[in-house]
Amino acid sequence: MIVLITGGSAGIGAAIANQLQQEAHRIIVAGRRVKTNFSKSGISTLQMDVTKKESVTTAITKLYNATKRIDVVIQCAGRGAIGPLEAFHTDEIADVFNLNLYGILRVNQAIIPIMQQQGSGRIILVSSLAAEAGLPFQSVYCASKAALDIMIESLRMEIKAFGIDAFVLQPGDFKTEVAQHRKLPDIDSKSPYKNAFKKINLNATNKVEMAGDPIKVARKVSQLLAKNRLAPKYRVGEPLELVMPWVKALLPASLFERLLMKYYGL
Repeated sequence: MIVLITGGSAGIGAAIANQLQQEAHRIIVAGRRVKTNFSKSGISTLQMDVTKKESVTTAITKLYNATKRIDVVIQCAGRGAIGPLEAFHTDEIADVFNLNLYGILRVNQAIIPIMQQQGSGRIILVSSLAAEAGLPFQSVYCASKAALDIMIESLRMEIKAFGIDAFVLQPGDFKTEVAQHRKLPDIDSKSPYKNAFKKINLNATNKVEMAGDPIKVARKVSQLLAKNRLAPKYRVGEPLELVMPWVKALLPASLFERLLMKYYGL
């Protein structure tokens, strides 16, 4: 299969690229900082900035002209954001959504016509378990991922008639460079959120540094690609992370909120 991976130069995307390349798929990794270099075997690269429509359109056209088909698109491009909602400027929130949501949409809009013409294709969106609950000081990130998940629920039903399937994969925390690229608002030294934010930001960074290898996500993707029929949503992570959506669904909202606040020390 010919597989395009956005955000595949590091972290979860890179793990997926390496795993699928070992399984004899032809892999093309797209990113802003890579040079376009198509390879007949191994991993090729494609320069593409998902935050710019022209860059996406040009890159996808170039790829299709070289490969004549695109079987799978795995979208891993995204960034974290952490901080009190009050402190975020609207343009900072827009930056996060431009990558985490609109960037996904731009790629989908360029890819779907190709898959329609082929009569087949799979679109995998790497979301986050954070999409399932509003986590304190992570409102912007949670909202961007929740919006992505709902968008794909609708998209699945729109494209099934063309032989195209789409689903989201929600990972928990894995050891990646996500903490280095988080969007952080300016927190004034007199901010009433300063101490709580400092604690939660440090804990979030430590959790990522101590988290498991993203190869676990890559193996999950490999397993899912082997399936004939796919559900709208899959999850991968530690048991405590995986149980969270079920706990939220079963408990009264106020009780779940109290548990979250206790977990985060609020």
